[in-house]
Amino acid sequence: MKKELLKSPLNYTGNKYRIIEQISQFFPKQVNCMIDLFCGGATVGLNVDAKKVIFVDSNERVINLLVYLSKQTFDDFMIKCEEIIAKYNLSYSYKYGYQEYRNKCQNLKDNNGLKDYNSAGFYKLKNDYNELNDKTTDYANQMLYMLMVYAFNNDIRFNSDGLFNLPIGKTDLNKMNVEKIKNYINKVQSMETEFLCMSFIDEKFEKYVSMADFIYMDPPYLIGNAVYNSSWNYVMEYKLLDFIDSLMERKINFALSNVIEKVGKTNEPLSYWCHKNNDKIIVNHINYHYRSASYNKIDRNAREQEVLIANKEYNHENK
Repeated sequence: MKKELLKSPLNYTGNKYRIIEQISQFFPKQVNCMIDLFCGGATVGLNVDAKKVIFVDSNERVINLLVYLSKQTFDDFMIKCEEIIAKYNLSYSYKYGYQEYRNKCQNLKDNNGLKDYNSAGFYKLKNDYNELNDKTTDYANQMLYMLMVYAFNNDIRFNSDGLFNLPIGKTDLNKMNVEKIKNYINKVQSMETEFLCMSFIDEKFEKYVSMADFIYMDPPYLIGNAVYNSSWNYVMEYKLLDFIDSLMERKINFALSNVIEKVGKTNEPLSYWCHKNNDKIIVNHINYHYRSASYNKIDRNAREQEVLIANKEYNHENK
């Protein structure tokens, strides 16, 4: 039977859900301890068969939310969601249906979904969350989850001051979002996991590297356009490549998602590194449309050359 893939409850920018089947075929067949580095919404780690998965990201707010959600029971969590829905007068189509709220919007001919109904409550919730002095509490994490559900594209984004800064979206706590959170809670509580807020350059990260036999990395792309790429630069790119060199020296399996070429741009450090290590790595070309893969000749006319770079697999004794 084909394995059913799990969607993260966090619709994090750049998540690999649509290409997880493409990239995972290049992962080691047996994994004891995996590190999902730059994990974001944790999509990859949730869909890998490993005895233990360590989720690592430098975004404290995202890691805290993943941890908070992992400790919930589904029924209690839904009660907390309903309390916020009632407090801020938000729609709840999972329970009462989409049309119940759509019919109460002013313009029924527009394509704005439930924006009109939820606007006042969403921006009040957003303001209340941003004014919190302590955003690490359980209630703060519950508010953040609900903000994400009602925000544009069900996404999470913060400005340079750490304030949630997405506008309202068209949807709400619907059947899809409820299923995602239920499946996440069930899945993560059936796994051996650890969540770490740190960077790969932190000294304390070495402790976890020594535990792993496979490290998957999905860093910000040096030549990408996403907002979260703004803090990534050539210095960090070279440090990451040095880190991967150290993994190869220790024969730790790795896989790296990235983009080597984009229209008018080339990730020169990564391109040179791949050429230099040609005998040690395999560069697998992933279809950037996220529909199908082409692993042979590079399409020079493609808008992006998304790749999954992996070592030529090592044989490990069980750690």
